[in-house]
Amino acid sequence: MNRSRVSMWIVFAVLWSLGPLTSLGVAQEDEKPSFKGRTIAQTMHWKGAEWLLRETREKEERVSVLMEALGVEAGQTVCDLGCGNGYHALRLARRVGSSGKILAVDIQQPMLDMLEERSAEAGLDNIELILGDTADPKIPDGSCDLILLVDVYHEFSDPETMLAKMRRALKPDGRIALVEFRSEDPEVPIKKLHKMSKQQILKEYLPAGFRLDEQFDELPWQHLMFFGRDDAPSPPEGEWIQLFNGKDLKDWKIKFAGHDLGDNYKNTFRVEDGVLKVDYSKYDSFDAKFGHIFHKDSFSHYRLRAEYRFVGKQVPGGPGWAFRNNGLMLHCQSPESIEKGQDFPASIEVQLLGGPGGDSKRSTANLCTPSTNVVMDGKLLTRQCLDSKSETYHGDQWVTVEIEVRGNEVVKHIIDGKTVLEYTEPQLDERDSYAKKLMAAGAKKMLSEGYISLQAESHPTEFRKIELQKLDPTAPPVDDR
Repeated sequence: MNRSRVSMWIVFAVLWSLGPLTSLGVAQEDEKPSFKGRTIAQTMHWKGAEWLLRETREKEERVSVLMEALGVEAGQTVCDLGCGNGYHALRLARRVGSSGKILAVDIQQPMLDMLEERSAEAGLDNIELILGDTADPKIPDGSCDLILLVDVYHEFSDPETMLAKMRRALKPDGRIALVEFRSEDPEVPIKKLHKMSKQQILKEYLPAGFRLDEQFDELPWQHLMFFGRDDAPSPPEGEWIQLFNGKDLKDWKIKFAGHDLGDNYKNTFRVEDGVLKVDYSKYDSFDAKFGHIFHKDSFSHYRLRAEYRFVGKQVPGGPGWAFRNNGLMLHCQSPESIEKGQDFPASIEVQLLGGPGGDSKRSTANLCTPSTNVVMDGKLLTRQCLDSKSETYHGDQWVTVEIEVRGNEVVKHIIDGKTVLEYTEPQLDERDSYAKKLMAAGAKKMLSEGYISLQAESHPTEFRKIELQKLDPTAPPVDDR
């Protein structure tokens, strides 16, 4: 470890010896608040502010690259939320110029005092100092072209309220630029509590009325993610939401094994005549191109209904088990967190199977558990797949499957109004390498929410309806056995 790295950790030790902050500036040693499965970190004390100005920061974080990626223009109003002593605020002030404004917000007055002194020395008079508190940044509504948060969001003691306040502070086309140390990378020399994964960030921002607009992955240690306001109206509780609009795939993200997120290999997923198709007409062989298409939103308590059918012949080279095989993947890890060569997301799979014809029996709405386990009849089920009690559906007939998901409590697979499989406590498998990485990055073992995806496993499949009904988390499940 070099001298600068040692110095950095000495400063960190000093910071932590000062203790956490609350809105009153009082240390609370035993409190460990959490939000959506993440332990909220302590706020950095103003007495450690010199660390923010360390000489090694440009090399470690490439702040000059960050400034270019932000795309700040003259005349804009930019908020540096959690500005500290102004390391970023001064740079931003020069970029917006005399016609623009920087709203520098911090909850510690000594930080703002230091920034005021530094801005005066730099001859900058376009920085407005704002003393916020832990539940209100005190930014005027509709005022910001950009809100920048650098390594501070994970310390917010009331993130839900702050997310709502930030959303209100944005102009209609304004954006949030979130910078956080990457928890997915064990080489980043920052305490785990002060890192965030992309999956956790999306888990917190998307339900708060934001959409992910852009990601910048060229910083050495940090994520840079841009969020805009998602102004689409939320449906009333209990109303069926059409996840597939019958027109296009704008609300979906595609990931194929061996390919980058967003690469729709050979146009496998497509929409034709109001049907979402898994199509292999451009393939000569399958070549293990396992694919998944993810809906953009994460869900926890819901009823999912899909109409599907298998058509045509399996593409050459597809595995034997994948004949007339697809799946609805529930409680998925985020598509952004899937490794390039990963075949299947960590998830709970409702396996959809078609009969081979004749008198053969082959159930559908089965259970498979890539990187996961479930509990059934009070026992942890670690086998890969389990058959349901459904009938067999041969040929190219349309089949309707429903799944009732209640967080981490219970999941039911339903065919023709009857429950054909039921289990509880979906969870990451501690033995699995992908699950281990997710948990090391901050994911909770017990799965209570996640993304929904469909598969491409080598047999042509069609979906003509994919809809979801949100459920009240406090309501008991319906006994429809």
